[in-house]
Amino acid sequence: MLHHKKKNPTVSIIIPTYKRGHLLTYVLDALTSQTIGDFEVLIIVKPSGDATEQVITTFSERLNIKVITQNQGYVTDALNLGLKNAKGDILIFLDDDAIPFPNLIQSYILSYSTPDIGGVAGDVIPIVLKGNKICNFVDTHSEIIPVKKFKNNLFRRLRSYPLKGLENYLLYLSKEGVVSLNYTVAAKASDQVVNSLLAMGANMSISSKASAGFQFPTSHVLGLTYEQYLGWYLWKKGYRVIFNSTIKVYHIHHGQSLSRNIKDVKRAAVHCAEGKLLFYRLYGDESELSMMHRVVLLLMETILDIKNICLHKDLSCIHMAKSKFFAELIGLRWLICKKFGLPYSPLADLEKMLK
Repeated sequence: MLHHKKKNPTVSIIIPTYKRGHLLTYVLDALTSQTIGDFEVLIIVKPSGDATEQVITTFSERLNIKVITQNQGYVTDALNLGLKNAKGDILIFLDDDAIPFPNLIQSYILSYSTPDIGGVAGDVIPIVLKGNKICNFVDTHSEIIPVKKFKNNLFRRLRSYPLKGLENYLLYLSKEGVVSLNYTVAAKASDQVVNSLLAMGANMSISSKASAGFQFPTSHVLGLTYEQYLGWYLWKKGYRVIFNSTIKVYHIHHGQSLSRNIKDVKRAAVHCAEGKLLFYRLYGDESELSMMHRVVLLLMETILDIKNICLHKDLSCIHMAKSKFFAELIGLRWLICKKFGLPYSPLADLEKMLK
């Protein structure tokens, strides 16, 4: 009797890139050394004149690469182009500065061990490049799993009430609409697979079946919390979402980000605002979100902001407080428009913060 070997699921790797040709070289070179060689690489290029296209060409004979040109928009728009064109059963997201370990693809395939798993996130190890040599950060082993334990103070408790069903997740959403970390689960995450919303776009994946029809909302600039939004979507559909620390990438620290060349102060303002807007993005679709919890959190944050401004008289504290205030105004406008069925996207207001 003939026994047919089970066929591996097909894999698509989605990499958005902009002005990173010099770093993309490391990512593509690492993909040529994967223990499994049958996969497609979709590179979404926003043209910048930095010779990214030439870098891609040098790897075109060693990798099955498809280049997609992005003429406008931000990082989530790039990801939507990737989702639209990907053909794999498993879709792996990598940043253009995230160097995959040789067993990355094989480990992702093994992680989808049961049909109920809709998303898998891996670990991210920070590094710097000195010349062409990878150098680890001292005492920093992961950008996701904390090394130090944090005191469970009042402020931390106020933002740590998980949505029902996410109590034992490494990364979860709180009733205040905040992405939070469960430190009890984090203590186990280095040694075993744990439940978790998707962690970082530098190293995560989804099942194409579980995510069929999904598109990121076109209301992000930096894309902050888009990973957890996608993880929440899969979880709400009834799929398990997990974190597997054995799936690793090196994340090159180089002082830039996929924010597409935004100045530090303005980028920090939008970064803060997008984190705040997750509550309003989900409100109405997630019944466990609590306006009462949100108001209490905002009052506590306001008190802390006033205290920091008075003590430190630091301009960065003032900028951050302003960003939070504007984010809440945008969010309230969003809620009112939702309530009355009026069209509104915060994108235009977020873009104003960049000018």
